[in-house]
Amino acid sequence: MSISAAYASPAEYRRVVGMTDAGLDTDIASDLAAVSRYLDGEMRRFFTRDAAPVVRIFVPVHNGKNLSLNDMSGPPSLVRMDTAGNGTFATTLAAADYILLPLNALLDPEPWPFTSIQLTELSPVGAFAVNQRVEITARWGWPAVPEAIRRATIHITAILRLETPRATKRVAELGDTVETSPQAQNIVRQLTNQYKVWLV
Repeated sequence: MSISAAYASPAEYRRVVGMTDAGLDTDIASDLAAVSRYLDGEMRRFFTRDAAPVVRIFVPVHNGKNLSLNDMSGPPSLVRMDTAGNGTFATTLAAADYILLPLNALLDPEPWPFTSIQLTELSPVGAFAVNQRVEITARWGWPAVPEAIRRATIHITAILRLETPRATKRVAELGDTVETSPQAQNIVRQLTNQYKVWLV
């Protein structure tokens, strides 16, 4: 699933709202994608994952053994550091040189992504240094779309499309739909409690 994919399919949507006619699937797919991207913005993260490994560069803001990351859906294929500060990522870390946190993220009933990397005693460098860039090649995002996110996408789309008893009137803009629908607001609020990235 690409990072731009909707969190639910038209077939899943029709099954939940009790529709059998697939004639509107193109419009439904467009609305599901719009709601998915809306949820990305509200949660400050995306819940799909890259189709292939992507290189990202991180710049530590503190000295220490831990470096905060974007959501990483599984172990990285390559971690390199610019220890000389010359733009060349000459120091390559082996898998034994770091651990990914939270521990056991992929083993829970609902797998979560890794959100930081911690250097071990085996690391060739003692710590991540401020402004010392780190290059990580990995698939970013979530291991799988959480069921709560998939269901929320369907139900907010049904409110938008007036295809649920929760809907009261058609509103052209998705943001206005959520703003004027107490049910949609409640869905977003419940997701926020568990899935939102809070800025510190």
